[in-house]
Amino acid sequence: MPPEPADRLVRALKKTGRRRIALEMLRQQFAMACPELAEQPDRRMRLADALRSAADSGAILLPKQSRSWDRTGGAALPGFVLLATPRSKPLPVVLPGYGWHPLLAFAAGERNRLRLQSAKRINEWLKTDPNLNVVVPIKERSLEIFGDEKRLDQLRGGMTTLFGQLTLAALGCRVCPIPLPFEAGPASARGQPILIVENNDTWASFSEWNRRAGRFAVVAYAGGGHGKSLGYDETFIDELLDRFQATQLFYFGDIDPAGLRIASRAAERRARRGGLALRPMATLYAWLLSHGTRTALRSGERASPSDLAWLPQDLRDPVEALFSTGQRLPQESLGTRILSKGEIHF
Repeated sequence: MPPEPADRLVRALKKTGRRRIALEMLRQQFAMACPELAEQPDRRMRLADALRSAADSGAILLPKQSRSWDRTGGAALPGFVLLATPRSKPLPVVLPGYGWHPLLAFAAGERNRLRLQSAKRINEWLKTDPNLNVVVPIKERSLEIFGDEKRLDQLRGGMTTLFGQLTLAALGCRVCPIPLPFEAGPASARGQPILIVENNDTWASFSEWNRRAGRFAVVAYAGGGHGKSLGYDETFIDELLDRFQATQLFYFGDIDPAGLRIASRAAERRARRGGLALRPMATLYAWLLSHGTRTALRSGERASPSDLAWLPQDLRDPVEALFSTGQRLPQESLGTRILSKGEIHF
């Protein structure tokens, strides 16, 4: 509590029913609460001292900006004060002896309030004895538990565990990657390789051809160089491999620096996490080098050594030579007409 006379002044200010109290009212309340000081010649300094004592005790808040102070008559006085509102101690998220589900036993030691609140919400849901044998998409489970389809995604932070310990599988849910557009080949092609094609029109040509040829279990569309490209949807490839029992994965795109970069970076990501290797469809790239329509590279485009290294050894020098002349090869050279002639031998 602030000492006298600040204590009397603060009690008087509280009786005004206001939180923000202007200087004129401060003077009035000071005169009523501390008349023996307000009648003194140095009353301005006495009021300033009382307000400073009240602020030091935490009973009031003084303005921080210099323009909010009156400095015209000696001791500086605030243009207003704010009565401090008492901070109530937050109730504990869980009470002593709260029962945790075995999957969340570790949460008893959690000290972060927000994480603890989320853990408790999951815990209460687990107490309803949900059927965890039915694995559902993560957003469906999140909506069921939190009433917010995005909360579980936020809690996992790109991982497959919550709080670093609780697996999504334990909650009967899974992350569903954004799918790549794809067309399955005929039933007889099940177990054949998967081919990913960079550009839309070439994908359409290969999909139509593959319906009859049955060379690939799936022909998928990588999304070109757009934001929603192979890097964005790449984990869906694993679902395709499993679904169609494919054991080989190939890529076919433009022979230009951007096309090589899309493919080689995706191949690198797959290698880092131990996925099935993404390899160039060498026969198609070799055909492009021999028969494709050459167009101009954009000024300044370069292929990195690591991107070129994704190609088979025998194709790297011809590709570098192509780029050195400022040219590229769009994959659209190898489309419906060529495929229909049956000239490509895989």
